[in-house]
Amino acid sequence: MEHNTPLISPQRDIAVFQSLAEIPYITFPTRLDYMLLVVCTGGCITSTIDIKTHTIGANDILVLRPGHRITQCELSPDFTGFFITVAQDKIDEMFPSMRYMVPHSLQLISNPIIHVTDNELESLKSIYDLFIAQLSCPDRPYNSMALAALCEVLFFSTLGIYTSRIKAPDHKSRREELLSKFIELLEENYMRERTVSYYADRLYVTPKHLSAVLKEVSEKTAGEWIDQRVIVEAKMLLRSTGLNIQEISAKLNFANQSFFGKYFKHLTGMSPRDYRSKLSDL
Repeated sequence: MEHNTPLISPQRDIAVFQSLAEIPYITFPTRLDYMLLVVCTGGCITSTIDIKTHTIGANDILVLRPGHRITQCELSPDFTGFFITVAQDKIDEMFPSMRYMVPHSLQLISNPIIHVTDNELESLKSIYDLFIAQLSCPDRPYNSMALAALCEVLFFSTLGIYTSRIKAPDHKSRREELLSKFIELLEENYMRERTVSYYADRLYVTPKHLSAVLKEVSEKTAGEWIDQRVIVEAKMLLRSTGLNIQEISAKLNFANQSFFGKYFKHLTGMSPRDYRSKLSDL
């Protein structure tokens, strides 16, 4: 598993590296803007994460979500393994139904490291080796698409092993319970309702209290959760259906196409038409 150059996917929303030093957007100390997954196959890493020092050894997986602070990181001379970074936008896109991810994501904070079996490690290394083989053929037709798909397989496999070890607590705190109920309510109503007051009323709290609790537990306000879910759905409809923009606007219960366009551009930096056009260029 030794290579002389960074193992970077052409799609920068998911990328694979051999060392943190090779990741251009991470310098220490840092506050992560990306989800970071680390697979250690040999040697060890010593890192200070949120003031606490951790050691990641052979057969360990480390999972850090955006928002964690890393003040230092040292790799042992015999370290082998790889690092996967995933942009927040890509996470949102891959996990549109957050009701399934929230219980696990809350556990990432206190359980960042798990130990995996030799068989699990071998399965990850097999996917990694396929990734390396594909990188060695940059001129092969559909190479970029194959690399992107392998990145996703590697990411999901790593996260799948991790979440299989982490169980949601039997008894949630009141804040975690409010987040879970909000996510469930959001999943049922996001295509019709986009106001914080709508969700707060049905959860019997004030909009201010709802947003404050959600911000504390998940690092997003209620409004940010709502906007994220609507935009993820809008992108999916633009990417995967033959609906025109006016039809998508109506499906998402916007007053008109113009209002939908302004909403989409405000949150993504591009119009729905430009977003769809960009997809056709890939």
